[in-house]
Amino acid sequence: MVKLMGAVLVAAGCGWLGFQGAEGLRRRVRALRDMAGGLLLLERELELGAPPLPGLMDGLSARACGPAKALFEGCRAGLERLSEEPFALLWRRLTQEQSSLGEEGRGALLPLGEVLGRYDSQAQLESVSAARRQLEELAARCEAEGRRQGRVYQALGLCSGVFLVILLL
Repeated sequence: MVKLMGAVLVAAGCGWLGFQGAEGLRRRVRALRDMAGGLLLLERELELGAPPLPGLMDGLSARACGPAKALFEGCRAGLERLSEEPFALLWRRLTQEQSSLGEEGRGALLPLGEVLGRYDSQAQLESVSAARRQLEELAARCEAEGRRQGRVYQALGLCSGVFLVILLL
């Protein structure tokens, strides 16, 4: 009886690991979509008029979610220390902290640090729009890959669990 319970727990544990791997892929897609949504909010604010950067970050952090919210909140807090750290470096540092976006997602955001608050609203709008489109395309690619890879992770988890059960029994 104990051996059977142990085998069931091993199989369940392996299956759980496979499903967790698949969930990690889905979390990345959600993070990319949340960041693209945050950039869409930024785009709309810039279209309506270019408010000062602190007010812009306040409004965005209140309405954004996920990694976009964390990025905008960090920017707002960092704007109080602009004499110590320029906005471009602040943006770069905060973008690098967004590990849920992956390397390519963070790379899409990096150029915005050089543009936001420095150029006219049209140049800022074009840069934000380009970054948003890039994130949306990346999210779509990751979603397709996640569907395919997610099934592989789940199947591998379940199959390895069954394999270990066979070895143990």
